[in-house]
Amino acid sequence: MGRESLSALEEASLSFLSAIDPARGLDAALFLRRTGTILASWNRGGIRLEVVSVMAATMLASIDTMMESLGAAAPKSVWVESGDHQIAATNVGPQAFFVVIAPKTVNRRVVRNTIRDLVAHLAPVSRTGRRRTKAPERAPRV
Repeated sequence: MGRESLSALEEASLSFLSAIDPARGLDAALFLRRTGTILASWNRGGIRLEVVSVMAATMLASIDTMMESLGAAAPKSVWVESGDHQIAATNVGPQAFFVVIAPKTVNRRVVRNTIRDLVAHLAPVSRTGRRRTKAPERAPRV
């Protein structure tokens, strides 16, 4: 990964926490690399983030592999319900993703809106993080 991509992710991770609303009833929100490395996280406490992050990355990689083996494209988002919790994961480009974990008592729309807010909050940061250099102009051919 080039330095520009890294700095865009680093910049995005700094803005991540300001987009979290603790009043929504979530248990955790994580911004992760596809490898499971935590770029930023928020949680109510008592959550082993190092385990959640690696297992979330493994879950996404497994689902991508399953879908590709069926001849389908890898999904942009994944929703899992387990016991009394729901887990939503959304890709943010090829190198990072968000994971939101909430009790099932939290309305699914609240979880979707949280992800939408995180993605919207990330968009301006990722745009400013990418600096393309303009190709030098060539002299016209005669």
